[in-house]
Amino acid sequence: MIDFEWYRSFISIYKHGSVSAAAKARILTQPAMSQHLAALEAELGESLFVRSPRKMIPTEKGKELYTKIVPLIEKLESTSLELRNESNQPSLAPLVKLGTPPEYFTKAAIKEFKGLDLRLSVQFGVAQELQKKLSAGEVDLVITTQKTPIAGIEYQKIEDEVFVVVASIESETESGAKSLEEIEAWLTGKEWLSYGTELPIVRRYWREHFNKRPEIQPSHVIPDLRAVLEAIENNMGKSVLPTYLVKDAIEAGKTKILFPHLSVENTIYLAYKMENRDHPHVREILRRLKR
Repeated sequence: MIDFEWYRSFISIYKHGSVSAAAKARILTQPAMSQHLAALEAELGESLFVRSPRKMIPTEKGKELYTKIVPLIEKLESTSLELRNESNQPSLAPLVKLGTPPEYFTKAAIKEFKGLDLRLSVQFGVAQELQKKLSAGEVDLVITTQKTPIAGIEYQKIEDEVFVVVASIESETESGAKSLEEIEAWLTGKEWLSYGTELPIVRRYWREHFNKRPEIQPSHVIPDLRAVLEAIENNMGKSVLPTYLVKDAIEAGKTKILFPHLSVENTIYLAYKMENRDHPHVREILRRLKR
């Protein structure tokens, strides 16, 4: 079996052109270097150098071997050095991969992770996409509003988010609409912004308060609630948004809530694999998010 040190000695002799210079570079004795080379040649069954009085001249076999092993040996030595350096560094906190809607993470969840003794790798996406990643083990935890039955996946309630109709502070008032019929008629006649073409959030609002599907066509479909809010602030239309998202805009005098007595609630869950329900990382994230 070929010893790794034989290869290192061979490379050093090849680079320096002599056993004595190679021995100095490797801080070994000349007899030790000669022994390494002889052992390697015996193992391979061929001479690797032609010995001349002043220089070691590589044979064709020596040139071929050098070309093959140099990148491998250098890579191995580089990796060994990296591992030694890493072992001298302070240990990193455990990594937790979290899938989440971008709006909820940026406006509601992120502040809860201050001082967390874990590293987060966050992936943004929609519920169905993130749930698939959870099942596949691509993420450890998922924040979701959809409690889809999936084998091996458990859901814990975090909180109930509240949705309201939001408009620009510059938009018209409710014009005295009082009854549900009047409110529905008034809202139907306005410009609307939606998260999706099927009006996913708006439809829920209509169904709960007016017992019907909305008869509106959105002026703009924007698949990011933060961008929807930005459009509302620019008086491009109205939409149904979560209160946690619009709180700052309302306080800044950019937006307002229409018909605040009409709201809808939606439950937010933390999803994880059942086998991890008692894992300390899961318990800690859940503790911080649960309200």
